[in-house]
Amino acid sequence: MQIKVFRAATMKEAMTEAKEALGDDVVILHTKKTKDGGIFGYGSKDVYEVTVAIDEETPAKISGEDNVAPAHSGNGLSDMMTVQPPKTVLSMYKMSGTKAGLERAENMASEKKEDTNNINNAFIPIQKEDILHKSRIIKAGDFEKTQSEEKKEAQKGETVDTSSRQEDAEKIERLEAELAEMKTLLANFMRKESKDATVSLQEAMENHDVAKEILDAMAATSGAGETMADAASQEAKATLVSFLRKKLKYVDGIELAEDQRHTKIVALIGPTGVGKTTTLAKIAAGVALNKGADTALITADTYRVSAVEQLKTYSDILKLPLDIVYNYEELRKSIRKYEDKKLILIDTAGRSQHNNAHLEELKTLLKANSRIEKHLVLSATTKEKDAREIIEKFSFCNPKRIIFTKVDETSSLGIILNLLYEKDMALSYLANGQGVPEDITVASPEALADLFLRD
Repeated sequence: MQIKVFRAATMKEAMTEAKEALGDDVVILHTKKTKDGGIFGYGSKDVYEVTVAIDEETPAKISGEDNVAPAHSGNGLSDMMTVQPPKTVLSMYKMSGTKAGLERAENMASEKKEDTNNINNAFIPIQKEDILHKSRIIKAGDFEKTQSEEKKEAQKGETVDTSSRQEDAEKIERLEAELAEMKTLLANFMRKESKDATVSLQEAMENHDVAKEILDAMAATSGAGETMADAASQEAKATLVSFLRKKLKYVDGIELAEDQRHTKIVALIGPTGVGKTTTLAKIAAGVALNKGADTALITADTYRVSAVEQLKTYSDILKLPLDIVYNYEELRKSIRKYEDKKLILIDTAGRSQHNNAHLEELKTLLKANSRIEKHLVLSATTKEKDAREIIEKFSFCNPKRIIFTKVDETSSLGIILNLLYEKDMALSYLANGQGVPEDITVASPEALADLFLRD
């Protein structure tokens, strides 16, 4: 293992020189601030010193050994002086690239040692049972050598238990990943010291009030340090899109049946004031104009005269038939009336999650046809606690799809991810304004990521 010391006017410059000289695989062992020059302390300048280490098998980028500190020449296992983070340290890096991990890395990098002249102070012993079943201590970056020694032992006829070897391999793999994460965190520490500090992907998601459990899951399933990338970068968007695609369900809006004889029946349900009528008009316009599907509209929102008039206006503009129904029987007749259509869209009255009588009316109404596909409409401005209660109260009609409206009226979209991460519901549309039909988007990981990463 090579130990080198780099000195510069700033900590960032010293770390940059270390990386340029030895590559990205260097491990920071020690940092300190000293004085240089002057007479009796007068006129001296601050100098930052960084001590780094790299495996002997990794070729250095510079020549000369003027600044090389002697490596410890120990006696193998008895010394326990190889560069090894203990279990308590490794646990800090379980969430690759998280903010907590970054802060801990900064604390480690700035920690002062009492004896700066003895490089052995930078080494940390590790409990043998934490790394290998056979009580072997593995140097950072020396895994290949250990595996080679195992092969030699096997050639000598030494019997090795299969399950023990498998356990060793798994521990080594975990340790390799954790050490890689340490390097990423240290690189991010250098970036954070820059004056041009940027907002990371994780910070952007935190600003949207995304749950910590989800942030940790995103960091764990992403590459080392990827969640700390600049939120405005393509790398950050790619990381977020990949996570959203894996963890959430989506449907392509209103999916029409290929069979022309099969009518698709869709009802929008939800609480008052979330924009169901406007959303239904947007969907109707998009399907009728873009897909050319023969569509009929039905409204059961007779509690509000304005809602009927609003939908009547849209039906006239789009030249689509509109029926007004007051009960279950009338809805059943209207559905039968339009069985020759490709799509039937039903607007329902807003129901408070606290009004059980109105919820029962809705439940009865939706029994008019067993093929009705229910889309629960929620506003992105709703408090998360209230949204969870709404989902629970409307679960009687088993909505498998959800539409979020008013995504343009809030700077905190975490409610979307927090709810869909744990609910068995697919996101169908994202509505972002009053314009018909332009202010609605078919849900996708890319569309959702754009919302989270918007300026």
